[in-house]
Amino acid sequence: MEWQYGIDTVAHKSTLESKGYTIAVLGNGFNNIFPPENIQLYHEIINKKGLVLSEYPPEEKAKSKNFLERNRIVSGLSKGILIIEAMYRSGTSVTARLAKEQERKVFVLPHEIDDKNGVGTNRLIREGAILVTTVKDIISEFSEIKYKEIKRMQQRTKQKESKTQKNDIVNNNKLNIQEKLEEVKQNQNELTYKEKRKNITNKTIIDETKKIISKKSCNNEEYDEVYKFINEIPITIEELTLKTNKQINEIYNILFMLEIEEYIEKVEGGYICKK
Repeated sequence: MEWQYGIDTVAHKSTLESKGYTIAVLGNGFNNIFPPENIQLYHEIINKKGLVLSEYPPEEKAKSKNFLERNRIVSGLSKGILIIEAMYRSGTSVTARLAKEQERKVFVLPHEIDDKNGVGTNRLIREGAILVTTVKDIISEFSEIKYKEIKRMQQRTKQKESKTQKNDIVNNNKLNIQEKLEEVKQNQNELTYKEKRKNITNKTIIDETKKIISKKSCNNEEYDEVYKFINEIPITIEELTLKTNKQINEIYNILFMLEIEEYIEKVEGGYICKK
């Protein structure tokens, strides 16, 4: 995970494009990014939750020795390193040596024997580095990491399923509660309707009763002295005169008022009865 112009830049960019996380270790300070062309990449790594490290003061400029020094951090942070090319004596060869000392895996791409940029890589293979021809050669060496990753994925899937089940239960409970509320509301509406009907019925009965009661009395003492002797059985004026001990003209006047107020009515034969 070095920060130099070339394969390191490609590695960082490829990781970011694949939605991965990358760590860049500088051979300079944060205020003197090298090469300058990588300033944008520097910010991109930080903005995408990557990590940029430097053990040098912010104003420290890039120096050859700094890159050799920082290589121990590069190899130390890694589970393994992949050597793409290395001359016989190079900083990459130093990184490979440090990785071995730190008991990290060293992967190497083979080169043609007459390629000067591959002299160092071929030597590393001869010394026991892992020859790489496909990506599977690297993955197979990290079966433990692969197993852990699978376990993590299984755990995430399980948690996701559990969360989904909980959400389903919550949603079902919400539906059940909503149904119960609707049922209660409907019952309340029915009860309210029945209560209203009951109230109307009761009111009707009360009103009718009041009418009946009111017909038993005229709310007038003078009239009541006559009205109390009148019922559904017809009666004559003469009979009323005898029962009330009132003068005939008084009886006529009272009967006239009771008839106007619809308490009584005259029937055939000159008889009087309740209306």
